[in-house]
Amino acid sequence: MYKSKCLKSIICFILLAFIFNTAAVFLMSASAAVNITVIIDENTVSLNPSPQIINGNVMLPVKAAAEAIDWETRSSNAAVIELAKTVKYTDGSREYLFSSHTVTLNLEREWINRSIMIGVGRFFDTDDDRRISFAVKPEIINGNIFISIKDLPKCLYAAADWNEVTKTISIKSGSIPYYDGQGLPNRDELFEQMRTYHKISGTLTRIGEQSSLFAQSTETSKTTLPFKPSGIMTSAPKTGSVPANILLPDKTDVKSNDSYHTPYKNNIRSGCNWYVYGRLYETTGIWVPNKYQFGTRGGLKDIEAGNPDYIKVERDVNRIVSGCAAIYIGKTTKDTGHAVFVEYVERDASGKPVSVYYTDSNHSRTGYYDPARDAKVIKVSFEKFAESLYVTKVFDGYIIPVK
Repeated sequence: MYKSKCLKSIICFILLAFIFNTAAVFLMSASAAVNITVIIDENTVSLNPSPQIINGNVMLPVKAAAEAIDWETRSSNAAVIELAKTVKYTDGSREYLFSSHTVTLNLEREWINRSIMIGVGRFFDTDDDRRISFAVKPEIINGNIFISIKDLPKCLYAAADWNEVTKTISIKSGSIPYYDGQGLPNRDELFEQMRTYHKISGTLTRIGEQSSLFAQSTETSKTTLPFKPSGIMTSAPKTGSVPANILLPDKTDVKSNDSYHTPYKNNIRSGCNWYVYGRLYETTGIWVPNKYQFGTRGGLKDIEAGNPDYIKVERDVNRIVSGCAAIYIGKTTKDTGHAVFVEYVERDASGKPVSVYYTDSNHSRTGYYDPARDAKVIKVSFEKFAESLYVTKVFDGYIIPVK
């Protein structure tokens, strides 16, 4: 009897040991707890959460890794994360959207969705939607999405190497390609289209680099413009007149970039935004980058967040000044916004605004400039301008150039 009980105990002990060891091996193979060093562009960084080895695959927390190489997380939940990155170029005066990539990692459907938009304002927009299968199935650990370093190049255009001996991940961030998919131009082709469309000569440069297009004045330390700004009005214009100098002499094709004076050569088909961009540029010489969309919900918030030193946002309707842009937004999300250029503000003896002279565009609702209807001076009382200029729109604020 004693021997039987002893034998049973030994067998139970062996079985328990086997189960424990098997579980331990399984857990170690599933997620090996090792200290992993991460080097990004030759700099050692700390990712939170830390990388892991899962089933023999080196896995990275995709959100932390993406943000470490300057990607933006647009949205994220337990199974889907959307990342975005934009590259912009300048010709020394204007800033252009050059290429924008959006990467969506969908764990539920097990694919990478990659979209690209390459363009110059509204001139050249192309979408390329590509779905790519994961090389290694992603994992969700404590609400964080982990992907294999094998999938990093497909997701974020970054190269990743693994050193087994030192337990080190080396990541080299890459540039968003100028060409991605079928039918999109390469870098040189797109630059040539930009030069042709905008009648630009010379080499385009990255933002922050010196451009050869515009000489620097040693007296003013400001960029020399290719035209002389007309200045902000100091007296009331005639109602119905057109103070803006938009079309070149004898030009009538409003759809052709060749028909316009320099300030209006950008974004022809964009209605009121196009006009206000051009009028601000024409009067002050200040070009507002196209990323700040006038007359859109949240447009002024983008300017305030960007905090540029050449324009400021004023929300108080009573602090209107000549030479600013007034922005209206729709009362509902279905209503469109609008932007107008304040040519001149007439005041009483105490300095209170009493009348506003303004100009705008897109009266024909085509998006193109209409010489018969657009850019003509309209005079209204300040009360109407501030409160009831439009039935479906409300005043949002002013964009005031800063010299």
